[in-house]
Amino acid sequence: MTDTSKLVDGRRKMRTVLWIGFAILSIVPCFCRKINNHLRIASYFNPLANLSGVPVNKIGVIEYYLLDMLAQYLNFTYEIHVPSDVPQLGSPDQTKGNGSWTGVLGQLVRDEVDMSISFGPSFYSRHLIVDVSVSIILDDISIVVPYPQQDTNAAGYLYAFDLATWITMILSFSCGSLAIWVVALVQKKGEQNLPTILMFITAVSLGQGGYLKQYSQYSSASRLIQGAVLLALLVVSYSFCGIVTSMITSPRYEFVVRSIEDVVENENIRPLIIKESSTHIEFEVSSNPIFQEAYKRIKANPKLLIPSSSEFVDVLLSNPHNVLIMSNLLADSEIEKDIKRHRVCRTTVLPKVVNDKTNSLFLQKDSPYTATINRLLLLLRQAGLSNYLDTTYDTFASRCYINERKLRSSKRDRRTSPLTLYDLRGIFRTFAYLFLCCFIAFLCELIVGKCQFLCRSV
Repeated sequence: MTDTSKLVDGRRKMRTVLWIGFAILSIVPCFCRKINNHLRIASYFNPLANLSGVPVNKIGVIEYYLLDMLAQYLNFTYEIHVPSDVPQLGSPDQTKGNGSWTGVLGQLVRDEVDMSISFGPSFYSRHLIVDVSVSIILDDISIVVPYPQQDTNAAGYLYAFDLATWITMILSFSCGSLAIWVVALVQKKGEQNLPTILMFITAVSLGQGGYLKQYSQYSSASRLIQGAVLLALLVVSYSFCGIVTSMITSPRYEFVVRSIEDVVENENIRPLIIKESSTHIEFEVSSNPIFQEAYKRIKANPKLLIPSSSEFVDVLLSNPHNVLIMSNLLADSEIEKDIKRHRVCRTTVLPKVVNDKTNSLFLQKDSPYTATINRLLLLLRQAGLSNYLDTTYDTFASRCYINERKLRSSKRDRRTSPLTLYDLRGIFRTFAYLFLCCFIAFLCELIVGKCQFLCRSV
């Protein structure tokens, strides 16, 4: 099955889950109490927020359809209020104190809105000031890094076998040379000079041929030993060729980091976080020692907290040591926005996620609408709401994602020919080094020969 057919099949399954679930809701009357009122709804994503010059992203589309479903089933109208201070869910306002909050949560605390359609993870501090709905979608915290350059392992021939295999092969061929020498000494036939035998085995191993004078004509035992050595050499040679070809032609990516652990261990890495976002709160209040170490670096350098109005990809690429820790849903939308603008992948999301969190909606504390909305959300979840949102997110994931395991197993993405000079640069470098060594050895032999000639002349 091709990638296109898989994509079409995934979309078909997604639509099936959605329409079957909502068809059930349309047939079976919802016994939820209707709101029958006009609500003030908080959002900071387009299209609901109607912000000028800001493109619509994936989270905004999810919010739009989710609010439309809630309004339809619970019979309420709404108006959208965008937070005037921070376009995020917000955090405790350290400047004002007295339980003040910024962002959407601040609007709820100040009774400026009734409900937030912008969803996020629920923390203990948020439970204290607002009502939190049942979870509606799973969103990961991921690390966005500059898109790595695709490279090949030019020196793959050096790593075709591990150290133990190299040692075993050298010992095996050495034992073969010793066996030939012992047989020659015992039978008093053939070549009995051990250095000559070692030179013969080395020459054959390197494909230069070799011949032991009058040797193969007299000893069957020696013939068997040579046959065993040559058979082993044949197997090793074919294995070596296959492994080297695979290593040279398989794509390899060099990421700045590969996990949050790498971020903490490398002091040169600059972890960026969107100021007052849910990821910011997660790192600030987390008891995870890795998160705490990362946040210490951020706290020591406030410039690592970037405003939510920033062009995230441009900020990330402003320093080669930058990595951006953020919501996977938002990261996916930002990468897609950037690729539409530049026609090339400039960033990607690491395959290994930092953390996963369930996301909920937020209402005023002790709101009369909390139970009604929770009841409907549970019915929608039973009908496939979470499945639908997750499937939408997975099916339309960014083109810039790199799945190294899939690339290694994909024959289509592996180049077998022609190999370019860039692919084989490692072997030519080795050739240059060996040629230099040979030239030095040649000069040494000339010097030694000249010295011997002068000594004989005297």
